[in-house]
Amino acid sequence: MRPIQFYSLYIDLTQDIRLELDVFPRNISFYFTNASSLDHARYLIEQEYFEVIVFNVDNVGEEEVRLIADIPKNTSIIVISNDYDTIFDPHDIDNVILFTLKPIDPEKLQNLLIRVLSKYVLPKVKHLDYFDFFFTGSEMTKINFNDIFYVEAVGTFSNVFLLDQVILVKESISSLEERLPSKNFVRLHRSFIINTQKILRISSKEIELNNAKKLPIGRSYRNKIGYISYLIDRLLI
Repeated sequence: MRPIQFYSLYIDLTQDIRLELDVFPRNISFYFTNASSLDHARYLIEQEYFEVIVFNVDNVGEEEVRLIADIPKNTSIIVISNDYDTIFDPHDIDNVILFTLKPIDPEKLQNLLIRVLSKYVLPKVKHLDYFDFFFTGSEMTKINFNDIFYVEAVGTFSNVFLLDQVILVKESISSLEERLPSKNFVRLHRSFIINTQKILRISSKEIELNNAKKLPIGRSYRNKIGYISYLIDRLLI
């Protein structure tokens, strides 16, 4: 599979944390540009677009705050500092996703980047009406939404059922409920999400999919039957 490419900026004002990118899933390519001064960082930000920017500073001063405030709002920012008593509140700037204190080892930094990638960067990608990439172990797997019959909760992970394959995704069913397109996917049980395009029959207590799989409708989800019928009607028009 062709790697997923993300362009990132590492503003390293202290040079005490080395980025080691070999812990990322093998089909993710992070292209990091390094800046060792605020002036150089500002120049790069004006010239290029970065999905993620990492600030590594001893203390967050007024110049750092001005630069952070000028970064485009659709860029995700991680700030690493020695001083928690910073002069700005990270919650006041929407795209400051994480603020963490040193010491921080390279592996922890990479784990933070993966969290930002999964939660904030990938959902902005324009292809998401048709397919998405999901963490499935040591890599990210592309799944076409039209290929999904249903999703089943497995503890804190989820099984995604295709016609002839089951993929274990390292996300909860609640997380997938948010990511899957609501025009086609409906949660009908605490343990199941179904693709309405795959419905063969529907009753008050269960749904049968066109792969012959029957799934229960949870008591608290039965108010969605009318909505599911509406979605089916739209597909038939």
